[in-house]
Amino acid sequence: MNEKTLDVGITEGTKKKVTIDPKIFFPSLIVVILLSYLTVRDLDAANIVIKDVFHYLTHSWGWAFEWYMIAMAVGWAWLVWGPYANNRLGQETPEFSTGSWVFLMFASCTSAAVLYWGSLEVYYYVTYPPFELDSLSVQAKELGVAYSLFHWGPLPWMGYGFFTVALGYFLYVKKMDVVRPSGTLEPVLGKHHKGILGTIIDNIYVVALILAMGTSLGLATPLVTECIQWLFGIPRTIEVDTIVISAWIIFNAVCVAFGLTKGIKIASDLRSYLSIIMLVWVFLIGATSFTVNYFTESVGVMLDYLPRMLFYTSSISEGSWPQDWTVFYWAWWVVYGIQMCIFLAKISRGRTVRQLCLTMVGGLTASTWFLWTILGSNTMNLMNENIINMPQLIADHGAPRAIIETWAALPMSTITMWGFFILCFLATVTLINACSYTLAMSTCKGADADNEPPVWVRVGWSVLVGVIGIVLLSLGGLKPLQTAIIAGGAPLIVVNVMIIISFLKDARKNKWAS
Repeated sequence: MNEKTLDVGITEGTKKKVTIDPKIFFPSLIVVILLSYLTVRDLDAANIVIKDVFHYLTHSWGWAFEWYMIAMAVGWAWLVWGPYANNRLGQETPEFSTGSWVFLMFASCTSAAVLYWGSLEVYYYVTYPPFELDSLSVQAKELGVAYSLFHWGPLPWMGYGFFTVALGYFLYVKKMDVVRPSGTLEPVLGKHHKGILGTIIDNIYVVALILAMGTSLGLATPLVTECIQWLFGIPRTIEVDTIVISAWIIFNAVCVAFGLTKGIKIASDLRSYLSIIMLVWVFLIGATSFTVNYFTESVGVMLDYLPRMLFYTSSISEGSWPQDWTVFYWAWWVVYGIQMCIFLAKISRGRTVRQLCLTMVGGLTASTWFLWTILGSNTMNLMNENIINMPQLIADHGAPRAIIETWAALPMSTITMWGFFILCFLATVTLINACSYTLAMSTCKGADADNEPPVWVRVGWSVLVGVIGIVLLSLGGLKPLQTAIIAGGAPLIVVNVMIIISFLKDARKNKWAS
């Protein structure tokens, strides 16, 4: 690498001191600690507030999430066939082959929370169906996996494709060190992007990301503790949940000590390969023929209902299906958008805009449909054949135990459960590490490609995310988890739109297409 002097007066690649940024670190930390304290102080009152917040945001502003996703998909189509289609995100040769590139994208979007919903949500869809259908009717069952394919299909990946190009533009064309939203907003905010407004935006992003990660941890932890109960007979309690989360934090600290290229890379690689192995395993030893047939039918059902799915708000009916699920999922995509798309942009250096957009939608739709089809079809088949009683299991033992039973009902249950247990544990380790790394990068000064945040900052953030996970678990049920995501997603819609406008304005000003 040729040496060149940077503006800060140091040589590229030289190590420099990385410290916390007080205006980002402390406000977000105080807000999260205060929210945790108010919640734990009175769990019953907190649950009442959470339900009120959920109802207000989803019923009053649910339409905004739906129009946001549609607008992002339109933007994606414009990128594919518009003036920027053949532009490259950096002039370097792509770092990864197309196969490895898609594999990395797939690995980055499959955590234990995805295993949770992939195994469970089909039950909710057919038991409490949309469009005023009868519970457990044939029509409801036909929509079970079809709605999962909608929530995890081309539409949200189109939005991520559009957003990834925008962030990739700032990374590789503008050469910005994008670790915070404010870094991309100079074309929109001018000098104010470094002032109080930019600071507020960055703090909103950090708090929303903490809530999102805490939610993912709140979904993953019960799966591991229920696996422990099934395998070892140790009953699941909040104390066991806390011990498991503490073990993850310690494991994360060990990975941090060994560095990204050793500790966490090994865990990430193991998780990725094990994910594929376990999905193929379930497909082969489960209801293979039913899965293929159900997927084929679900694609047709999704296409049949697609216009209504896109714009469904239940404004006339008294139901709250789209608010409980579609708005929740769109908020999930919004909250993770900045963090996820920065990563997707970093592994897409050297790709053209059209290549990135088409490969992301094609490759990631195939991978997420693969996961949701296999896990959702397995649950649907077990319910259809009366092999397990999902309503009774959920009523008596809770949703996490019911998920475990869908895996344990497969042949060679002990081998299957051990594989599932290890997969859930590793997936959450990589989740916590990615979370703590992103939060540390966003709340430190001097962190860049050559200078990583201090170990204590990364471990500290992983501890805080663990605390949030425990708080959400103590509240019980799905509403607190869904509310945490939606509350974080609501303000980030505005931030994400500002980043898109900033990209379009700057690209046009600098005649990127010419």
